[in-house]
Amino acid sequence: MEGTMAVPDDEQVKKRGIKRVIISFVIAMAALTFFSNTLLNISLPEVTVEQSHAGSLSHEVSGYGTVEAAETADLYVETTWSVLEVNVKAGDTVKAGQVLVTLKTRDAEDTLKDNQARYEQKKISLEKQQDAYAEAFQVDDEKQLRNLSRDMETAKLDLQILKRQIDNLQRQLAEYSQVIAPVDGIVMELNAVKNASVPSGKAAVRIADFSKGQLLKATIPTEKSSYVKVGDETDILFAALSNARMKAKVADIRDVTPAASSSGAPQSSSDRKEVTFALRNDRLTGGEKGEFNIVQKTAPFRSLLPNDAIREDDKGKYALIVKEKKGPLGNEYVLQRASLQAGDADDEMTSIENGISPLDQVVVSSSKPVSEGDRVLKSK
Repeated sequence: MEGTMAVPDDEQVKKRGIKRVIISFVIAMAALTFFSNTLLNISLPEVTVEQSHAGSLSHEVSGYGTVEAAETADLYVETTWSVLEVNVKAGDTVKAGQVLVTLKTRDAEDTLKDNQARYEQKKISLEKQQDAYAEAFQVDDEKQLRNLSRDMETAKLDLQILKRQIDNLQRQLAEYSQVIAPVDGIVMELNAVKNASVPSGKAAVRIADFSKGQLLKATIPTEKSSYVKVGDETDILFAALSNARMKAKVADIRDVTPAASSSGAPQSSSDRKEVTFALRNDRLTGGEKGEFNIVQKTAPFRSLLPNDAIREDDKGKYALIVKEKKGPLGNEYVLQRASLQAGDADDEMTSIENGISPLDQVVVSSSKPVSEGDRVLKSK
């Protein structure tokens, strides 16, 4: 039996060379694939994900307003008499019974005296007519009786008119010769000027009666007004009073009165509500700025997501969910659209009624704009 035939040296060298080329090619292709995949991963958007969780929402209603008296005493003057003296100025503290304004009454007093004199004259004239009537009756002068009867009726009517004028002047002199404070308080408005009449329709003096407590009025968005109700209690912060906090109660919630525009037409205020808080504190004198913050917690919800996770397009609201897939060089993450039904929401979170499971990893933020079908990297 013949021995094994030896392969020529040059053929062995050729085979080894081909083998090395194949190995080098495979290594190069693997390296290229690895590095290209690495470069691709570096260029992919990076996303932050969260899973839905149970919890409550916190509806926060905040705002600010200015303190005013719960009640005011508006002191009007029904006459056109000029002001003689003004004894106070806006901002003064006054006591009940204090004389605030004195009016010029000399002309009214003179008119009263004249009317009283005319009244006496009319009375004397009427008495003479009555005597004449008695004489005419005795002689049965019918014509004279008719004339005297008419004259006496006219005289009685004149007396009634004069009596009303006298009574009215006496009342005005008693009520309006001086403007007197009916309560302890602070002068909030003063429309009395020396040597001038008080403008028609305006109070001569407006006094804030702080013994009845104070009010703070503020406006809030209409969509948040449902989270506040009459009777709710809260603290109001007064920065100017060393950040003092004072207890207050919601006393009223109403539509904001429409304000007139520059053209005179009323502007819509349907997006705002006015909330009135009642409070009582001796440190408040009116005009202080106060801030409030009311937080109402809801009953627990089964599923909550951050507001940033909720997206919307022409098909409705949805979220992007990260789905894991097996790739040739490891796991890949691809975005999938999940239509959802959202419920109540606060400033940070939204309740999810359906469309998301507690295990879904929902995109909250991303380093680049993303959409359904994109490959992404998950933030560590």
